[in-house]
Amino acid sequence: MTDTITPPSELRGTKVRLTPLQIENIHRHFEWNNDPELNRMDTEVPYVEERFGAFKQRFESMLRPSFTNVDLEIHAIDGPLIGVVHIADINRHNQHCLVGLTIGDRDYWGKGYGREALALVLQYCFETLGMHRVSAETFEYNAAWQRLVEGMGFTHEGTERDYLQRDDQYWDKHIYGLLRPTYEAMDLPELPDTSSAAT
Repeated sequence: MTDTITPPSELRGTKVRLTPLQIENIHRHFEWNNDPELNRMDTEVPYVEERFGAFKQRFESMLRPSFTNVDLEIHAIDGPLIGVVHIADINRHNQHCLVGLTIGDRDYWGKGYGREALALVLQYCFETLGMHRVSAETFEYNAAWQRLVEGMGFTHEGTERDYLQRDDQYWDKHIYGLLRPTYEAMDLPELPDTSSAAT
């Protein structure tokens, strides 16, 4: 398949709903983009405050359909925007992709919102995009993301030692994978059917 991927109009659970990126929320995304703590958890690029004009140009490019990426917003159910999801490196021939998730609003940390958002993302990846494998990566100091992916059935597959230089020391990067048979055997809470979402 060579068509671009149209993000789902909504993936809805009991605590969160996922929607496509919305331009009216750009200032909230810009705030998170320039948060040094979130940057430390999410990217290997050293933190440098980005100007709004440059961010706006990059954000607008993320709004356009892509062959390999899907970006979504995480909203509390009938509530505010609280985070983002990135599905990257979608390979429809080999049926694999990479997922990342950030709860940007600290008021929603540690309360199960990230777990349900990840469950919705996995349902979308396996049941709508038809993936066989979903990968995740994390730096060794991001214990919360490690706990989340391990709790959702991902297997730790390897470590890239001394991958990242930060805080005057080197840190490992951990690689995780979740295969379709493991996903299908998981006892996840019942979520709405996303199989009819456009791709």
